[in-house]
Amino acid sequence: MASVFDAAAAYLSTSPSASNLPSSTKLELYGLFKYITVSTTPTTPRPSIFDFTGRAKWDAWSAASNTYSTKADAEGRYLEVARSLGWTEGVVLTDTASTEAGTENWDSDDDDSPINSRGEPGGFGTSVSSMAQPEEEIDNSVHGLAVSNNLQGLASLLQGDPSVDLNARDPFGYTALHLAADRGHVPVVKFLLERNVDRDIKDEDDFTAAELAQAAGHETIVQLLGSSTG
Repeated sequence: MASVFDAAAAYLSTSPSASNLPSSTKLELYGLFKYITVSTTPTTPRPSIFDFTGRAKWDAWSAASNTYSTKADAEGRYLEVARSLGWTEGVVLTDTASTEAGTENWDSDDDDSPINSRGEPGGFGTSVSSMAQPEEEIDNSVHGLAVSNNLQGLASLLQGDPSVDLNARDPFGYTALHLAADRGHVPVVKFLLERNVDRDIKDEDDFTAAELAQAAGHETIVQLLGSSTG
């Protein structure tokens, strides 16, 4: 027999009333769903800075972990949101999906998620523009070459212009070392360290390159960067 929570999840995954929810609420529901059904804390490292959708979802799950002390409290909030959208306990679903199947509709990205790989909420049918992936562009700057793991391109860039500032920040506050460390690009990290880049520069979230590598699970890079993890 489906639980009250399962019924609410099934309702939210199919109800038209959820289609106009702001992305912040959709992410809150996602975080609560993971907290209740999977684990009270995220089970993987925080995704790469380039995985906008994954990082937003991870942050929502982490926020639930920091907000609620018990699953009962989290479930209470989840049911509160469902009721505000028209769900009533004991309501019978009118579509052909069972309550259990309706709950599975949250798994639109193989991740029990109301948000799929295109940044759209599963079952809700509206896009989450703040998590849209940028189009790929050719970037031959020191930052673009670091992101693409283009060691030869970096070497050619410096050969052509030895004055290139390898510690320069991009518009988002990341150095080439930040970007290579977060992406797991060991050759580029070694190349930059050999040229004595500043490994202690912090990004706009107050993270060093080593801390980004650690969060992303790139242990080889963490070791290369040594004591910079603090």
